[in-house]
Amino acid sequence: MMTRLLPWICLLLLLPASCRRPDESKPRGDDAAQAGPQSTKPGRPAREQQPDPRAEFRKALAKADKLETREARDKTIAALAWEALELDPEFARETFGMVSPESQERIPLIQHFAMRMADENPDAALEWAGTLGSEREIEAARAQIALVIADADPARAANLLSESAMESRELDVAIVQVLQHWANQKPSDAAAWVVLFPAGEFRKAGVQTVVSQWAESDPSAAFAWVAGLGDEGIRDEATRAMTDAFLQQAPEIRESWLRHADPRTREKLQQAR
Repeated sequence: MMTRLLPWICLLLLLPASCRRPDESKPRGDDAAQAGPQSTKPGRPAREQQPDPRAEFRKALAKADKLETREARDKTIAALAWEALELDPEFARETFGMVSPESQERIPLIQHFAMRMADENPDAALEWAGTLGSEREIEAARAQIALVIADADPARAANLLSESAMESRELDVAIVQVLQHWANQKPSDAAAWVVLFPAGEFRKAGVQTVVSQWAESDPSAAFAWVAGLGDEGIRDEATRAMTDAFLQQAPEIRESWLRHADPRTREKLQQAR
């Protein structure tokens, strides 16, 4: 009997396990629980578990508003406004409105908001600037708006700055930059605009900016303009500006400029060498 069964026993031993006991490949009990997740959908955190950044900002803003000293309060609120700029510009502007007027933290924020608004709509930016609380803040915003529009419309930018009734370093810097844009595009127009102003630091700086840049781009036209000036005061300012620019040039450039200069201006340049 065993002799007849032995070949079959050997055959069964040679078969793969999956053929012999197909249910052994299935997980059972605890094994089934460890075999993997029962669902292919990823779990999502509950919505209430995700903090609302705006709510966190408002909490921080409420705390900042209760700080005892004005300086600490303004610095903290201004920092929150800067932080909120990319998250929510409207909330940032609301936060900026809580900074004390005339504080040193407020002007940079005004300049930033004016720049962003002018990029989209210069007229709306100018209207917003007019709502600010002080002349200094209004002029800071208008100067920034002028810089934004200077490349596309330098004449409008220059006229906007010329309407200012106050003097400030920010305004002086803006005027120089706007005139540089204008002199780069239409130097004759920029020069004609500058000489309309009465004698003073504003006109002197404007003539210096326009003439020095014009002389480098088109010395023949620049020297012809200087030579044609009938007002002696303006001509003196233009000649001094030309001399300053002349002294900054390489020797070969200087020789070229002298060939373009009228006799009177050439004499001044040669004396300065």
